[in-house]
Amino acid sequence: MNSSGTTRLLEVEAAVRPSARRGEQGRRLMERFRTGGARWALATSCLVCLSLAAGCGSDPAESGVEEPDDGGPRYAVASRVEDSDFTNSTMFVWVVDDLSEGAVRLDEATELPGRGSIWGLPRTEVFYVVSSEELTVSKYGVAGGKPELEARLGLGAAGISFLLGERMMFDGPDRAFLFDLVSGQALELDLAAMEITRSIDVSDVRIDAADYTFLGEPGFREHGGRLVAPLYGVSAAYDRVASESKVLFFDPTDGSIEVKAAPCGGLYYTAKAPSGDIHFASDPYVASIFMVDPERAPAPCMARMAAGQDELDTSVVALNDVTGGPTGGLVPGSDGVAYLRVLDAGLYSPSADATHLEAFSAQSWQTWRIELDEPGSAEPLDRQPLAGGIKVFEVDDQAYVNESTAGFGSTTLVRTTGDGAPARALTMPGATWGVLRVR
Repeated sequence: MNSSGTTRLLEVEAAVRPSARRGEQGRRLMERFRTGGARWALATSCLVCLSLAAGCGSDPAESGVEEPDDGGPRYAVASRVEDSDFTNSTMFVWVVDDLSEGAVRLDEATELPGRGSIWGLPRTEVFYVVSSEELTVSKYGVAGGKPELEARLGLGAAGISFLLGERMMFDGPDRAFLFDLVSGQALELDLAAMEITRSIDVSDVRIDAADYTFLGEPGFREHGGRLVAPLYGVSAAYDRVASESKVLFFDPTDGSIEVKAAPCGGLYYTAKAPSGDIHFASDPYVASIFMVDPERAPAPCMARMAAGQDELDTSVVALNDVTGGPTGGLVPGSDGVAYLRVLDAGLYSPSADATHLEAFSAQSWQTWRIELDEPGSAEPLDRQPLAGGIKVFEVDDQAYVNESTAGFGSTTLVRTTGDGAPARALTMPGATWGVLRVR
């Protein structure tokens, strides 16, 4: 999700080395953004260098935060700022009225504790923060234009000792499911009472050959009256990807689960075609490992689940063969188009001792365009090269992807659907971690 490292690697680091984040730290971070003086080194396991720098305009008219309230749309936008060794993280949330342009500043944000992810049902004027540090689900209202804590639910009593790659899915404003594959359960939540009503055993969805199993990006997609998402597995050191992928089917009406095998491994990203077909593709992280050592990751691939079917096609697209280079990701576009990331050999040539993290982190990945109905060919776009990490946000029937400056200095959302796409949108400090329409 960032220009210099991998989203899920940072989440693993967070899970195995939790520590408390203090308000004073957040104030120090904001001061560093103002002065532009911070450059931090990531822990050696990540092999990535980060910098935090100022660069957001000071004109309130450019910030996306406007007063007075005109009754129009509102969006909650979350970003994470990491400490020097990634043992601490600060989450900032803005409530903005426009995603299409402008920039926000840290002093306009609301600081929330530790590492978290934000979720919610659109246009309900609330959002939920799942904190991996505090092991809580917190409900925030935004009726006044700023996040206000309304209720908090602890997760420790449900057998959750740490969170990694959690997902929330909503079935109306008062009912949700929190998927935690580490503990192997989906918690059904009564959001009106902020209570856990039951635990559904989902331990069978985990990939046996993996230490960690993740639900794919950007989450569940509706398919044939159920919700589907790919499952992707990695080793504890995050240096191997399981050769097996699965597809999870979930019916929120009764909480039933079904899991089916996928025809190739490493599937993480999804895009839905106008026909209703869902396409699943490998992560650029898979492509990076496969390039360095094909024994430690499956070859990058793309698979299709046709509309009206609940099995993936047995034939798959070999993505590296289509583009001629290490390939991954699948960012939705319009009219059956999607976007891939392809490592440019002219910009990055691995040395004999190159690591997969080095390849994945290199700002040498080009954006390519592919037709989902004719995936046998693809073409490069004239876009700035990026790192391999991709985070997709779908809001108001539009898709956005992250484009971060080197070292997380800031992130600009890029709209990949609709007229004029790809088009630059809102810019914020740090690494974007969630976007939700709240009104």
